[in-house]
Amino acid sequence: MDGSSCPGCLERDARIAALERRLSVLEARLKTTASNSSLPPSANPLGAAPPVKKKEPKRRRGGQPGHPPHLKQLYPAEQVTRTESIVPAICGGCRAPLPLAAGPSDPEPKRFQVVKLPPIVVTVTEYQAHARTCGCCGVVTQATVPADVRAHSVGPRLTATLSYLSGAHGVSKRGVEEIAESVFGTPIALGTVANLEREVSAALAPAHAEALEAVHTAPVKFADETS
Repeated sequence: MDGSSCPGCLERDARIAALERRLSVLEARLKTTASNSSLPPSANPLGAAPPVKKKEPKRRRGGQPGHPPHLKQLYPAEQVTRTESIVPAICGGCRAPLPLAAGPSDPEPKRFQVVKLPPIVVTVTEYQAHARTCGCCGVVTQATVPADVRAHSVGPRLTATLSYLSGAHGVSKRGVEEIAESVFGTPIALGTVANLEREVSAALAPAHAEALEAVHTAPVKFADETS
């Protein structure tokens, strides 16, 4: 009988081929280390050489040689609220006194700007409802604070600022309360913060509804449409 047609021989050859493939895979795994693959050093096989650490090139801080400089953008003159002049008093060459006023041959001054935040102090408006006694009949007439004034204990700008922090930047009510007291110097209760959020939401509701309506009614354009 031909060996190629023997069922036992065919089964033997198939098992040998499978074992050879498995052996090749195992040998490849044994050669895989952290140095030639993405394996972590802890997964290295026993006896494998430790991975070679690449030395990072030492770079000095700041701009690197050949890198284009990023110059600070100066504010235009109309936004400058204060100017301080620094004038040299003595010549750096002969030590002679220098004039305070600029001469026709003097170059333009070098400019450096510092952006500062002025002290933030809230303004407090107190509405005083007075009473007056009539000189004829003795009746005391008491004035009242208008209802539209009593409806808001926080002004519109502070309301908008605090609501912007909570709505746009996700600051918690407790955080808004701390900012109001620490930054603006005005203590505000948590309930007031919640009321401000509802007030701003109600004020923005018509504009929000109008924007949604505009999106829903806008014509749909498909990518294959030609303009």
